[in-house]
Amino acid sequence: MDFIDEPEFGHTQKRLPLILVPVIMFATVVLGIIASKIYISSVLDKPEEQTEIN
Repeated sequence: MDFIDEPEFGHTQKRLPLILVPVIMFATVVLGIIASKIYISSVLDKPEEQTEIN
């Protein structure tokens, strides 16, 4: 079975170093967790006056 694509083609100029890929993925997960905690805390700490609809 022959490979259809050539892995060397198009990946020689702007390639990320292999070390940075897991670092970027881990940083994205950590930032998502922090952002969700901030959002949840802002929703839970909202005053009751604004949530009531008359």
